Amino acid sequence: MSFLDYLCDVTEVVPLDGYKLRVVCSDGARGVFDMSKYLDEGDFRALRNQSVFRGVRLVAGAPTWPNGMDIAPERVRSDMIVD
Repeated sequence: MSFLDYLCDVTEVVPLDGYKLRVVCSDGARGVFDMSKYLDEGDFRALRNQSVFRGVRLVAGAPTWPNGMDIAPERVRSDMIVD
Protein backbone atom coordinates (compact mmCIF):
# COMPACT_ATOMS: atom_id res chain seq x y z
CA MET A 1 0.00 0.00 0.00
CA SER A 2 1.13 3.52 -0.63
CA PHE A 3 0.96 6.50 1.69
CA LEU A 4 -2.07 7.81 -0.23
CA ASP A 5 -4.01 4.60 0.42
CA TYR A 6 -4.33 5.80 4.01
CA LEU A 7 -6.19 9.08 3.40
CA CYS A 8 -8.20 9.68 6.55
CA ASP A 9 -8.39 11.91 9.60
CA VAL A 10 -7.35 11.16 13.13
CA THR A 11 -10.51 11.42 15.25
CA GLU A 12 -9.03 10.69 18.70
CA VAL A 13 -5.53 11.14 20.10
CA VAL A 14 -4.13 10.41 23.55
CA PRO A 15 -0.45 10.92 24.43
CA LEU A 16 1.31 7.91 25.96
CA ASP A 17 4.68 7.37 27.58
CA GLY A 18 7.66 6.88 25.28
CA TYR A 19 6.52 9.58 22.82
CA LYS A 20 3.68 7.44 21.52
CA LEU A 21 0.14 8.38 20.60
CA ARG A 22 -2.93 6.20 20.95
CA VAL A 23 -5.07 7.08 17.94
CA VAL A 24 -8.38 6.34 16.31
CA CYS A 25 -8.78 7.14 12.61
CA SER A 26 -11.87 8.04 10.62
CA ASP A 27 -11.68 4.69 8.80
CA GLY A 28 -12.15 2.91 12.15
CA ALA A 29 -8.53 1.81 12.60
CA ARG A 30 -7.17 2.03 16.15
CA GLY A 31 -3.60 1.74 17.25
CA VAL A 32 -0.40 3.32 18.50
CA PHE A 33 1.79 5.72 16.55
CA ASP A 34 5.41 6.11 17.69
CA MET A 35 6.62 9.73 17.41
CA SER A 36 10.08 8.99 18.86
CA LYS A 37 11.70 8.49 15.45
CA TYR A 38 10.78 12.07 14.48
CA LEU A 39 12.20 13.82 17.55
CA ASP A 40 15.65 14.40 16.03
CA GLU A 41 14.21 16.22 13.00
CA GLY A 42 13.95 20.01 12.83
CA ASP A 43 11.12 21.58 14.78
CA PHE A 44 9.97 18.18 16.09
CA ARG A 45 12.86 18.42 18.59
CA ALA A 46 10.66 20.65 20.74
CA LEU A 47 8.39 17.65 21.35
CA ARG A 48 11.13 16.03 23.47
CA ASN A 49 9.76 18.25 26.24
CA GLN A 50 7.12 16.01 27.81
CA SER A 51 4.80 18.88 28.72
CA VAL A 52 4.80 20.02 25.08
CA PHE A 53 4.34 16.47 23.79
CA ARG A 54 1.42 15.84 26.15
CA GLY A 55 -0.28 19.02 24.86
CA VAL A 56 -1.28 17.26 21.62
CA ARG A 57 -4.75 17.97 20.28
CA LEU A 58 -6.55 17.53 16.98
CA VAL A 59 -6.73 20.32 14.43
CA ALA A 60 -8.47 19.50 11.15
CA GLY A 61 -7.89 15.77 11.72
CA ALA A 62 -4.16 16.06 12.42
CA PRO A 63 -2.35 15.61 15.75
CA THR A 64 -1.07 19.12 16.52
CA TRP A 65 1.00 20.50 19.38
CA PRO A 66 0.92 23.91 21.11
CA ASN A 67 4.08 24.97 19.23
CA GLY A 68 2.21 24.57 15.92
CA MET A 69 3.89 21.31 14.88
CA ASP A 70 1.64 18.69 13.39
CA ILE A 71 1.94 15.32 11.73
CA ALA A 72 -0.09 14.32 8.71
CA PRO A 73 -2.95 11.97 9.51
CA GLU A 74 -1.96 9.87 6.49
CA ARG A 75 1.49 9.34 8.04
CA VAL A 76 -0.09 8.41 11.37
CA ARG A 77 -2.41 5.91 9.67
CA SER A 78 0.25 4.34 7.46
CA ASP A 79 2.84 3.94 10.23
CA MET A 80 0.74 3.13 13.30
CA ILE A 81 0.66 -0.32 14.86
CA VAL A 82 -2.97 -1.38 14.55
CA ASP A 83 -4.64 -3.01 17.56
